[in-house]
Amino acid sequence: MRQIYTSPRQENVDRVIALMAEHGIEASVANRSNYNRPTWQRFSYTQRHDNRDSWAQVWITHADDYTRARSLLRDIGIEPVIRHGEELAAARNPTPATRRQYTVARVRRIVLLLVLAAFAVVMLRYLHVV
Repeated sequence: MRQIYTSPRQENVDRVIALMAEHGIEASVANRSNYNRPTWQRFSYTQRHDNRDSWAQVWITHADDYTRARSLLRDIGIEPVIRHGEELAAARNPTPATRRQYTVARVRRIVLLLVLAAFAVVMLRYLHVV
């Protein structure tokens, strides 16, 4: 089983399940809460701190149907779930602050290696090896 879609709105999940059933793809829903259906709430898909693990998730039962299900979702304009999608996007298009952090970390590693090399040379001289 592989996750293909997640949403805080039960209606969206129901529509995706119906679409998969219409095309003969077996799918199941995880994290569905029938007793706690806050349909009156307005959800914000742009909230970064929202816990998406608690949203209802659509899982494709058979791995052979996964590519067909992904293409169905793309046809209706939904990009299927990609694990760690935000992290991948940040790694592919780093901001100047992120680049600066990587540069600082790289310089720290180089300095640490130089200090370790100098320490090794001092120890070898102390032991009269060099």
